[in-house]
Formats: sequence, C-alpha cells, structure tokens
Amino acid sequence: MSKLPAGNVIFIYKLSIDNARNGEICPKNGLGTSAHVYARVHLYVKNAPVASLKRVFLQNETRKVILERPSGAKEFKRNKMKVLKFAILGCGHIATKMAAAVKTLEKRGMGVECYAVASRTLDKAKKFADDYGFGRAYGSYEELAQDSAVDLIYIATPHSEHYNNILLCLEHGRNLLVEKAFTANALMASEVLALAEEKGVFMSEAMWTRFLPAVQMVKDWILAGKIGKVESVEADFSMPLSHIGRLQKPELAGGALLDLGIYSLTFADIFLIDPEICREIPASAGMTSGEDCAGMTSGGESAGMTSGEDCAGMTSGEDCVANHIVQTKTKCVKFHTGVDATDWIDLVYAGGQVAHLKTSMVAPLKNEGVIYGTAGFIRVQNLNDMVEIQLFDVAGTLVESVKPPRIENCYEYEVLGCKAALEKGLRECPEMPHSKTMQMMTQMDSLRAAWGVSYPFELSPGEVWNRSGDKSFLEVYDIETGESRLLKKFDCVIEAPNWSADGKFLTYNSEGRIYKYEIESGAITEVPSYFVNNCNNDHVLSPDGEGLYVSHHTKEDGLSRIYKIFFDGRMPVLVTPLAPSYLHGVTADGKMLAYCAERNGEYDIYTIPAAGGNETQLTTAFGLNDGPEYDCDGEYIWFNSVRSGRMQAWRMRADGSEQTEMTFDAHSNTWFPHISPDRTKVVMLAYHERDVRPGEHVPNKNVEIRLMTGSDKTGWSEPRTILKLFGGQGTINVNSWAPDSRRFAYVRYERG
Repeated sequence: MSKLPAGNVIFIYKLSIDNARNGEICPKNGLGTSAHVYARVHLYVKNAPVASLKRVFLQNETRKVILERPSGAKEFKRNKMKVLKFAILGCGHIATKMAAAVKTLEKRGMGVECYAVASRTLDKAKKFADDYGFGRAYGSYEELAQDSAVDLIYIATPHSEHYNNILLCLEHGRNLLVEKAFTANALMASEVLALAEEKGVFMSEAMWTRFLPAVQMVKDWILAGKIGKVESVEADFSMPLSHIGRLQKPELAGGALLDLGIYSLTFADIFLIDPEICREIPASAGMTSGEDCAGMTSGGESAGMTSGEDCAGMTSGEDCVANHIVQTKTKCVKFHTGVDATDWIDLVYAGGQVAHLKTSMVAPLKNEGVIYGTAGFIRVQNLNDMVEIQLFDVAGTLVESVKPPRIENCYEYEVLGCKAALEKGLRECPEMPHSKTMQMMTQMDSLRAAWGVSYPFELSPGEVWNRSGDKSFLEVYDIETGESRLLKKFDCVIEAPNWSADGKFLTYNSEGRIYKYEIESGAITEVPSYFVNNCNNDHVLSPDGEGLYVSHHTKEDGLSRIYKIFFDGRMPVLVTPLAPSYLHGVTADGKMLAYCAERNGEYDIYTIPAAGGNETQLTTAFGLNDGPEYDCDGEYIWFNSVRSGRMQAWRMRADGSEQTEMTFDAHSNTWFPHISPDRTKVVMLAYHERDVRPGEHVPNKNVEIRLMTGSDKTGWSEPRTILKLFGGQGTINVNSWAPDSRRFAYVRYERG
C-alpha cells in the first residue's frame, strides 16, 4: 500500500492525484484526474509518527498521490533521546507526586532526568528542588518556559490556570504534559490543541489512568471472555474535599466534576467506548459502499484512533461502528457557592450498554468501578490508579485477584508514555490522543450546561442566546464589486434568507413564521403555514415554485420536522415523520431533500424523497455532520463536519461516497458552505476558535463570511474573508445565492 520507508511522515499541503499503478500511495477520495487538494495529511506508514490530526486512508488502488512538501513545512522524525529532561511547572500537592515518580525513574536509570522546577517564588522552587532532587529551580514560570534545554514540561497548576500556562509554554515551543482536567472547558482546549499542532509541539493530557498497565489487564480479561459480553459499568469517585478553597470557587473552575468526576467518566469511556471490547456493534444500516469503518472516508477518523490502527482493531474491510453515547440523564446537587457538589450521570450507549456514574466532593470516601458482563463482573479498586482488580463469576464468587505492578506511584507511566511518543516523533500520546481530550472536555461542558453550572469567565447559555431587542439588517453582497447593499432594517430578529430562482424575492424566517420580501418594491408578506408556526432557520425554496420546505418544531414534542408549505395557501404537508430533522438542501429537480438529523444520539446527514418515504443515512463519522446542500447538478452535497477536530467544510457525492474535507483552518470553525448556481463559488460562515466550541453555532458573535472559488478542474482556492460582521446563528444558515452567482443575501445584527 505504500513504498515509503517506515517513519517517513511529512506535513503535506498539496496533493496531485493522477492515474497510477497498484502498490503506490493512493488516497481514498475519488477526486478526478489531475485534481488538486489542499490539505494536511497523515500518512499511515507502519511505525510512523503522527504528522497531523487530518488523516487520509490510503486504500484506493486506482490513483496515486504526488507529494509536494511546501517550504517551511515541518518534517517529524524519530528522536531517540538518551535522557528525557523533565521539568515541573507548579510546586503544589500534585507536583510532589509527579516529582516522586520521576525521581524513581531517574534512580533506576530509565532515561528520565529530574531537570528543573518552577514556582511563582524562587524560595518555594528551591525548596521543592532540594526535596526531590531537581537540578534547577526557577522563580517564575516564564524562566522555565524560556529554557530551551528542557524536553518536557509537566503543568501541575490548578486546572483554572492551565490555559494561560499552556499558552506561555507554547509561545516558547515547549513540549507539554498537562495535568487533568486539561483546561476549564472545551473552548480553551480546542484553542491550545490547535496552537500546539500548528507549532509542531508535543502535548498530552496527563490522565494517568489511561496509561496504567492495569487498564490492559482488565481489557485482556474482557477480551478473553472471562465476564462474557460487557453490559454495564458502575463507577463512583467521591471524597470529602469541600473544605479545599479552590474547589468551592466558581472563578477557579471548582466543583466535583473536573477534579473527581472525570475519573468516573473516563472509566466508562475506557471500557464501553473501546472498539475492541464493543466490537459486536453492527455497522449502521445507512452506511454507503464508499465508507469503511465508522463512516470514515478520506480525511475521516474514528474518535480516539491512534497511529497505525485499523478501525476497532479489525482488519481492513470489516464493517464496524465505534460505540458512542446516545442518551444522557444527569442530576447535580450544587454547593452553596454554585459549583457542583454531587453529580449523578446515567449514560446509554449505541451498543445497548449503560453506565451509572457518581462523583461527589461532600460524600464519604468511595473510589470503585465495576464492569458487569453476562458471565461475571470485574471490580476495580480505585478508579484513578487501579490498585487492585478482582474477577468474579456470575454468582459473585471471587475467581481471581491481582494487584497490578507499579514502579513508584503510577504517575511514572504517563511520563514513560510521553517519552516513548517523543522518541517516535509523535505529537500526541496514543493512550490519550487530542481527540479524546476534546471528547471528554466537551462531555463535561455538556453536563455542566445541563446542571446550570458555569464559571464567571464563561458566558452562560442564557447569555449567549439572549437576542431580545436585537435589530436585523437584510443585506446583499456583490462578489464582483465587493460592496454590500442594505435592503431593509428590522426591529426584530430575522434569519436565513433564500433567494428565488427568478431573482425577484427573498424568503426568511422570523418568530416562527416564513416571510416573503419583494426585492424591487420592498413589500413583505407572510407565507401561509397554518399550524406550522414554529419554523427555525433551516428552510429552502421548492424548485417547482410552489412554496418552501421548512423545519418546524411541532407542539407535541418540540422536535423539528420537515414540512412543505405553499404560497397559494394549501395546507402544509409532512415530509419527515422522524425527528429531529433540520432541512438544508433540495435537488434542482425537486425530487430529493438533504438534511441533518439526530438518530440514536448522533447528528448525521440524511436524504429523503421530497414526496416522502424512507430516509437514507449518508454519514456516520463521529461528531456533528450538518448543513447539507446539493449543487445545481445534484452531483455533490456540500456540508460541514467536526470529525477532523474543528468544524470544517466538506463535500461528498450525492450517494454519500467520497467524503472529502475542503477547508483546513486551524483557528476557525467553518459552517454552512453554500455552493453558487454556477458551481464556481462557495461562501461560508467562520467563527474564531476563541468564540465557540467546534460544534457550536450560536448568535451574538463577531464572525466572518468567507469565499472559496474554483472547480474540480482548476482546483479550489483557500477561503478568503470578504465580510466581517456581528451575527452567527441566522446570518447565512441556508443557500442565499442569487441566480446570477454574483450576489448573495445575508443578515447582520446589532444588540438591543
């Protein structure tokens, strides 16, 4: 499959694809002869390091890739270090545990040196260095970050400080091991991970549990069938810690979840998400022939997949779908300061498994996990360091008990994991890849949102979505002149303009209804929709000119379903009985609709006949897949997906094959690519990484509208910013190109 030598991995930004012989490097993207794709690519070569989070599966035997390494691109090579110069930033309690582990590694000659420590005061740093035998002491974090001799810095400060500490170290190009929780929220995590990748710096979250030998021992028991098929997990990590000041304070991201609850969540994730353990999960019925594992095609990946793995530990060609959470039920009791004190979390997975999790910073000590199977169960004492694992049969009789090995206190295993990764030229640890960090941070954000727990440095969901008093400006942008023209100002929120095929009017939604705006006269009329009175901003004009297909939240359950409404006043017609369904695209002949829908806990792209019928699932990649719309020939569907780490623009054929990433912005999240009628221009909405999580599309943000031009024959340009405005949700949710492919409509906003 590849003629490259092992370990030869390069950052690639441009690929030329031509006909080729079998056995040469071949991407599974299906692009035409001599097409160009601008991308960062991960080449799967045996024992090769990870060059990027953007991955391409090299399986198609009909084309080859001619590699062009751009000037300035980094080449990651193996770096066999004799000794890892290890440093600790912060001299608190957790730092003492790491220092003891590293000192033991140094004494045993295991290739790690106690190199330096840093505190905010020199006296404290010197005392710590003397106590644990570190060679250097710095009285500021900046001094340590500036030391070019250090190989790896362990950030041991409270998690409320991690974001700033990481930025400081990345500024100086330092490799990092960051104590869990990685940051206070997913927004901060996504920013620093993107920056680390951009700088070519190694970084890993210090979730030490994932590095323990005990984890593999438990997996081996399960894979050997000693408890039968895994059906459920229970985990409880509770400890009376409410007397600790930082855990009481919202401004320090206090509470039980980030300190203790992350262990309960991790325990469930390790033993219920693991594809080897849950390999019995069937492939999705909607998977197309162009997809292999978990809906992955060129550029796709399964969450948590590490270098060199096939999907779910299976051989190439087997169908599989990674297990994932489909339902979360949770309850929180808050501390008097507003942080979470005791949390209960019940999770249901696609494979039918369940997890019952608890954490508390006020309850008596309990630290235990149990994995239940059809033929027995495994009890793990201590979720964090797994001091003992016990195997019981189905009757509850103890069959086997093992105390896993430890060199010192188990912190050493994550250090050795980082050392091994660095020696291989990796920029993340296979045990705790960046995608897993983002998955866990996003999950904890979602739990806090459900509890109504936020930190003072965050905007609460209520603040983000408050649009009362907002003013809307319906405008048209001319690509050729670069000028915008105001059509009308509204003293309310309007959203998502569509442009009619005859060029005479726009439609938009406002306060649950759809309206028609005559461009020449400025006249506004409401489109009759009767009981379809809670329409959102996902709607398209029907090509037959009779009306629109809209997404309406039905009063019975509040979920979005697709209806057709008519200009002449006919009663609405239901298209998608299943919900929620959010419409975005229609073929030029009006026969097929494309939409985003949540089914079984995952948001994916589906199509359905406009007249109604059975829906077909086109994507199965982990994470949100949204915004699908057909080009005018019905050949391709453009959409946006978060599967590669950030929200990016993607494209696939109308049958779901050849899913191909089209944008690669490391610091922005790109939403809703809209293809022009002549198929040579695409406009899209971009949020800066500091404003939204990768899967968020919210209002009240400073955003950019970007333009990408080209074709498959000439190649596509990188997107360039053509407008900066205040908006987001509602600005350009659906295709709003004029028939001339020169203008498009959008909405900007002003706060009330």
